[in-house]
Amino acid sequence: MTRLPLFLCAALMLAACATPREACETDAAAPYRAALAEQARNARDLERGFVYKTRFEKVTRRATCRIAGGGVYPCFREDMQPVTRKVPVDVRALTARQRELARALPGLRRTASTETAQCHALYPAQPA
Repeated sequence: MTRLPLFLCAALMLAACATPREACETDAAAPYRAALAEQARNARDLERGFVYKTRFEKVTRRATCRIAGGGVYPCFREDMQPVTRKVPVDVRALTARQRELARALPGLRRTASTETAQCHALYPAQPA
């Protein structure tokens, strides 16, 4: 009875794997997709005027500590707590990065297209 669920799990895991051609295409286009995503994120940050930054700060809290014999006493404990704040964007740096990405994107697109064509040559489509 347990073999059937194990078999189904194995079949599902195998079905979730990408073919070598799909993996090659994904790897070929990754730098181009990353640059597009960075460009979109920078545009949103410039439009909004700020970004969220999270830091971990040490916080002292009152707590109840235990003694080996079973007793308790009040004490202080230090914890790390995430603190998220709005930080103004560096407009000059982000616009410079946007210009840099705009110059790099056509080359990245050509490279992705060339490498994807190589993937198609290396791993021809198989009829279904």
